[in-house]
Amino acid sequence: MISADRFCRRKMLTLDSGKEVMLTLEKVVGFRDNDGLELENGDWVRIKSAKEDVIDIVSKNDKHHSLLSWHLGNRHLAIELINKKIIRIEKDHVIALMLEGLGARLEYKKEVFNPELGAYGSKHH
Repeated sequence: MISADRFCRRKMLTLDSGKEVMLTLEKVVGFRDNDGLELENGDWVRIKSAKEDVIDIVSKNDKHHSLLSWHLGNRHLAIELINKKIIRIEKDHVIALMLEGLGARLEYKKEVFNPELGAYGSKHH
């Protein structure tokens, strides 16, 4: 599942076996790669993330990293913090132009995207 599909409350899921199960939760939950989900019958399924088009944003230094983070947050974008110098976002050509204008080095990839769940994100499922 791509990241957008892993943030859900009600969704039809297709298991590797081809069987379909309806996911119905009380509130929206953000699933991450390899999270487990217990079915009503007691079986467990593992959430598998699909690779998707992403941009790894490489900053020059700590101050530059903070500046880039501020601009991404100001636009309410989903981000994944890879390490102290790299932020991952979903591919977006408009945001890429902004980041290049701010001096960031951009690396276009096809990778799993596990965005931060944020202050109100939940891992309880």
